[in-house]
Amino acid sequence: HYIGGKYVERFEQQFGNYCGVDKVVSTGNGLDALTLILLAEKELGNLPPNAKVLVPAHTYIATFLSIVHAGMQPVPVDVNNLVLSVNDLKSQIAKVDAVIAVDLYGKLVGDEVYAFAKAEQKPIYCDSAQSHGAISSSGNRSGSIARASAFSFYPTKNLGALGDGGAITTKDHLLAAMARKLANYGRDNRFLNSAKGVNSRLDPLQAAFLSNRLAQLDSDNNKRLLVAQFYYHHFKNDHVTLADREFLNHNAWHVFPVFVADREHFQNYMLENGIETNVHYPVPPHQQEAFKELNDLNFPQAERLHRTEVSLPCHPLMSPTEMEYVVKVVNNY
Repeated sequence: HYIGGKYVERFEQQFGNYCGVDKVVSTGNGLDALTLILLAEKELGNLPPNAKVLVPAHTYIATFLSIVHAGMQPVPVDVNNLVLSVNDLKSQIAKVDAVIAVDLYGKLVGDEVYAFAKAEQKPIYCDSAQSHGAISSSGNRSGSIARASAFSFYPTKNLGALGDGGAITTKDHLLAAMARKLANYGRDNRFLNSAKGVNSRLDPLQAAFLSNRLAQLDSDNNKRLLVAQFYYHHFKNDHVTLADREFLNHNAWHVFPVFVADREHFQNYMLENGIETNVHYPVPPHQQEAFKELNDLNFPQAERLHRTEVSLPCHPLMSPTEMEYVVKVVNNY
């Protein structure tokens, strides 16, 4: 078996048990997973063909791309914090057909957002590409909160493969069956196709790697949390802003973000001291050339976050000495 087979089936079962869902549909990557959720909903008649989908302006471009690849329209909203809140939704939710929440940096979107969308009778999905293993305030694991969630297993994720990979998690059997069908050319059997599908499947080698990595995900996430807690306790520099302390909760810590007015200067300073940093992400989707039709929109909070965010080292392999050194350098900036 080079495609599908027992290793893929085993990983899907394991990941479903881990997330607390009935169905997992593995895919070629995370973007495909999110796109296939929307395509499946359209095929099932749960979303109109050109649905308007509310999405946070503060996200990676893949979230927007999934919507347009499904033939739908992204409706961005500004975020007053780092992830969607009920207040962010209120002004737009009556105008849209669905919502995509984004667990950016690993921080889960709050349960109250899902409750609000449900009360407004709007299906809500989740881009969970950065939140593997996080647990909500109600004790639910990432991947089990939304109607359907999309995961990426890109190698740098908390649960990463040794190549590309993705998955859909859901409790809805019809959605899962349609997504699996669409991911396999839309075919009913080898030569009969009843839907216009794509080719997006996880290969068994990546599935085997993922089964191995899944066993240590909780341990790795706990180590990430210890790094984050250490930073919050020891960072003391008015030039480097942290998210509020609530950000520590219900978070998989895929990324540790700080916010600095002169980002380039700060990154150069860190590099001069032997510490690599990154940016997630320099340009918001609505300002990208690929989305010219959205370039005239303004989302001041999201734009400020994209303009000032810097990601510091935060991963399971960091030693106490390395953590102390990062704190020392940051505090001396």
